[in-house]
Amino acid sequence: MSERTARYPGVYAAMATPLTPDGQVDRDGVGRLVTALLDAGIDGLSILGSTGECNGLTRAQRQEVLATVMEAAGGRGTIFTGAAGTVVDDIVADLKATEGSGAVGALVPPPFYFPLNTAAVIDYFQYVAEASPIPIILYNIPRLTKVPIAVDAVARLAEHPNIIGIKDSSGDFGYFTAVVRAVANHPDFTVLTGSDNLLASALFAGGDGIIGATVNVVPEAEAGIFKAMREGDFATAHSLQGLVAAVTDACRIGVFPAAYKAALALKGICGPHMTRPIPALTAEETAELRSRLVALGVIE
Repeated sequence: MSERTARYPGVYAAMATPLTPDGQVDRDGVGRLVTALLDAGIDGLSILGSTGECNGLTRAQRQEVLATVMEAAGGRGTIFTGAAGTVVDDIVADLKATEGSGAVGALVPPPFYFPLNTAAVIDYFQYVAEASPIPIILYNIPRLTKVPIAVDAVARLAEHPNIIGIKDSSGDFGYFTAVVRAVANHPDFTVLTGSDNLLASALFAGGDGIIGATVNVVPEAEAGIFKAMREGDFATAHSLQGLVAAVTDACRIGVFPAAYKAALALKGICGPHMTRPIPALTAEETAELRSRLVALGVIE
């Protein structure tokens, strides 16, 4: 277990996981995506999360993705990995397998399926944090897990030296601002939004940045929002935030996160293939996505 030493402000891609048509890790596609994202000026990558289809990959595939990303990054950027599931010992095993990888931390959501109360959520994260060789980041995404991480739980867990921050993908801005206030006495605890449409607002409220799915598609725009907000250029931030919101809306086609993979395919970075049981976009859906992204100037 490590000691918390620093915050991690910035823009991080909730990176998609390129796959081959037969469902294997597309190592070349992973390399192209890592390079494209880091070349765009973002601060790092968050792999094997929801957009990265963590729960659709085998443990061996997850380890392959992490190793491939670290090799492709070549020391550039901050890399967060992820560990999710329903069996606590399996999640701990995944975290232990990341030791020595170079990942700075790991996003960990609550186990889904059982409707845990706040006390159980706190106990879970404390147990995992004690067992993990790398720091963990609380991942609040109740839309998928059905288990929220209450503000009081975040405040309690922020006291643990091996819990370094939170990614909030609830989309609830009131909750986000409450978390910022609740951890104000922990200057080394990072608060990131997972909602691309809220990046500028989250920064204005005192948050540290974003781990976002739409960063895969328009990384320069989100990096531009972060820079503009830090410089007090609110007009630029507002304009770029409008573009990001439009791209996020454009990618609301099919079953999440298939549209993000399809957008990367349209940009020539990787194929559109998904882990089962998530369906790739149909030809008609892909044509609609292409039309929307062309209209926004994202692709030609």
